[in-house]
Amino acid sequence: MRISGLFLLLFVAFAGLNCSKGGGSEPDSPGTILITMPGASNVFDNGFPLKVEGEMADNNLIGTAKLEIRNKTTNAILNQQSVQPGNVGFYRFAWTWTVTGITATITATVKVTNIDKLGNQVVKEVDVILNP
Repeated sequence: MRISGLFLLLFVAFAGLNCSKGGGSEPDSPGTILITMPGASNVFDNGFPLKVEGEMADNNLIGTAKLEIRNKTTNAILNQQSVQPGNVGFYRFAWTWTVTGITATITATVKVTNIDKLGNQVVKEVDVILNP
């Protein structure tokens, strides 16, 4: 009984040394986002499309890709969109919002979020100008 208990203890200790996050997968690295459109301070007029394009990647697979456009002064949400791209580590995003409800020139923040399957988030932002 003593030998088998010692054997079990050594086995558990040895097995624990060989375990790593994700069952032996590569170490976690932060996800990435590249916004290719719009550029900083691009101007968009009321009634015309604001296109948000780019790509994101994550070694833990992308769970959700989100877009949020907010009035930078009031923090009011002007537009939100999201997609769950499936079991992919790389995703090209393309969202379009027709600018509406703008009565005065404002600065808006375009925020893209990459949420991986483990719940980790990465955010990229760019400010644009919206005209009435």
